[in-house]
Order: sequence, then structure tokens, then C-alpha cells
Amino acid sequence: MKEFRRCSLVIAAFLLAEPSLLQGQESVVTPLSTDLVDSSPSPTSSGFRLSEVRFDPNDEVSNARERSGAVFQSFRPGSVWVGTRPEFIVPTVEVGGEERLECTDVFASQQYLLAHYGDDHYQTKAVSIVDKNRKEVAFLTGFAYEDLSRVFFDSEKDIVYFTTLEHNLGGAEKARLVAYSLGEEKVLWRSDAGTAHGDFLVYEKHILTHYGFSGEDDFVCVIDRGSGKTLKKLSIATAASHLIETEEDLITVPCYTGVLTLRFEEE
Repeated sequence: MKEFRRCSLVIAAFLLAEPSLLQGQESVVTPLSTDLVDSSPSPTSSGFRLSEVRFDPNDEVSNARERSGAVFQSFRPGSVWVGTRPEFIVPTVEVGGEERLECTDVFASQQYLLAHYGDDHYQTKAVSIVDKNRKEVAFLTGFAYEDLSRVFFDSEKDIVYFTTLEHNLGGAEKARLVAYSLGEEKVLWRSDAGTAHGDFLVYEKHILTHYGFSGEDDFVCVIDRGSGKTLKKLSIATAASHLIETEEDLITVPCYTGVLTLRFEEE
């Protein structure tokens, strides 16, 4: 069963829920460290199929940011790209009793909203995870990383998956997907360099990521959800900007030029 879903249908649940539970609420702050557990979890993959269905270099996708889960995005406060910040998401947070961070992004992911805080869109240093009842279930600080890009929260396993860079800022070496155990407060695994930046899709046994930019080779990657091992790098014509599930097994990939359609199936 696919665990990452497009989020337009769940946003209403947040907006219609009881009044804000965030204001004045005590939350547990988890600093994301770079410490590794002694050994990576066992692999989960038992096979998959990833194939290109078609590529139209002249096509485009409207509202691609929103369809990839963006509820609100701004480069800096006052420079809004997408939507309006939900009123129950606090505009600023204080970290460590000193640093105040602005809310620049809010993403919908399953039954959660993830509010990103930092100096600007490309420098996320803290993420508030809010459930459908507007209750903050976790608050993560990422000062051990250059920045956080997109986050996925697996509440059943108490694991956070996140990419560490937007586009190719910092180069391939820092463009990775990280699986972080909130219970152990340690990194379970990091994907290979040059495999992930921006958004990604989480399935039962695999995670799909994308990587590429001007002057670099462009890929969609399949990563084992248990071990973080790269199982496949599918070369694509031009760099992906988002991965969007459109219907069962099909993924729409808006690119810097054109639109790619992929088929992904787990065995």
C-alpha cells in the first residue's frame, strides 16, 4: 500500500478541525543529530518495476507545487509563491531561547501538515509536525544539517525521512535522503550522494527521489526504504522539479522542460 499521497484532499480536515491547539502548547523538541546507529536496518525490497511511459517536451503541469503537497510557500516573508499560511500555524518560533525563525513553507503529507521555519525557503532549520486535530506531535531542529528540504513522518515506526538540500545547492555530495529514528535520536541511514533533493514519494518498501540540475545528469532514483541502498537510477531527459502521484502506479514528473510520466509498481 502506498504511504505517500497527494494532499489536496486532506487539507480540508485541518481547516475544519477544532480551534488551534498550537498556541502556547508545550512540545518536545528533537534536535536532528548526524550520529549513526550501529547498523542499518534490513532491506525491505522484494522487487519493483519503474519505467518511462512517455515524455512530452512541450507539456507543462499547472499548480505543480500544490499538487506535490505545498499548502503555503514563500521565499521570504512578504514574497509568497503559493497559498496562504493556515492561521493555526504559528508565524515564528523560538529555538534555544535565542533564535527566532520565520515560517516559510507548509506542506501536507498524509494526515499531517509540516511547517518549515528558517531564514528563507532554502534554509529550513526547524520543522513542526501537526496532525489533523491541529496538535503538534513533533518539533524537529536541523542545525546539524546545512538545511532541510522536504520531510515525511512515519508515525507507526517513529521515523522521519528528509532530504537535505533544495535543487543542487551545495552539490551532489550533500543531496541525500536521510532516515532518522526519533526514538533512538540517530540516523538509520543516508542515501548515496547525488540521489535526492526536494520532494520524494514514500511507498511500502521503496522511496522514489529525484536529482539533477543544469549541466548535470538527471535521474529518478529508487531507494530501499529499509537500508537506504540505491536500487535504480533511471536517467531522464531533463531534471525533475516534482514527483506527483496522479493515479494508481502512474507518476507525473514536471521537469524543467516538459513533462515525464512514469509507472512504478512494487512486487
